[in-house]
Formats: sequence, C-alpha cells, structure tokens
Amino acid sequence: MDKMIKESVATLFCHAIKLDDKDMRVEQPIFCRFMGQDFDCNSEDAKNLLNEIMQREDENIDTHISIVSNALHNEPYKKMNILKQLNHIIFKSKMRDEDYDYFDKVKSSFFAR
Repeated sequence: MDKMIKESVATLFCHAIKLDDKDMRVEQPIFCRFMGQDFDCNSEDAKNLLNEIMQREDENIDTHISIVSNALHNEPYKKMNILKQLNHIIFKSKMRDEDYDYFDKVKSSFFAR
C-alpha cells in the first residue's frame, strides 16, 4: 500500500508540474525533497520516480486523488501536509488559474463532507 500511496502522491505533484510546463530545474529539487521527507526516498530514487511519472501519458488523476484520500482518510495532518507541498509546487513558478482549480479539486476530495 505504501508504494501505491507514494506513486499516487508523486503523480499528484507531477500533474501540477505538467499543467503548465513548469521548469523542471526548479521543480525537481522540490519534488525530491518532498518525496524524501514523506517516503524516505533518496535523491536518486525520487529523480527516477519523477522522470518515470512525467513520461506517462493519460494518467487518471481522479484515481490518484481517490487513492491518497482513501488511504489517509483518518489522517488530516498528512493530507494537509500534501496540500501544503502541492501548493508549494504550484506557487514556485508560473501560476495559472488551472493550477488552483486543480488544487481546489484535490482539497475538496481530501476533505469532502
């Protein structure tokens, strides 16, 4: 299950990066730091995961949002931390309305009533 959550969280982050072709030189260290903090990925593993996910086509982002939301159902602080990290990735470069529409979609799914 941890591997599935790790890949889904990484996919959420990568989706934000892909939305408007953010600068990978800026985004890669942020991604690697977050994956290291949350999933004990070393830098090389995080880079490989980033590259693998960025190469994928047609990811069903709703599935990944659901996986994370369900896995962390009773862990609001972990969900808030993921949202904080997602926001940091969005904020770091080229912000657009689509970025925050995506952020709101994730937030709403994580904290649906």
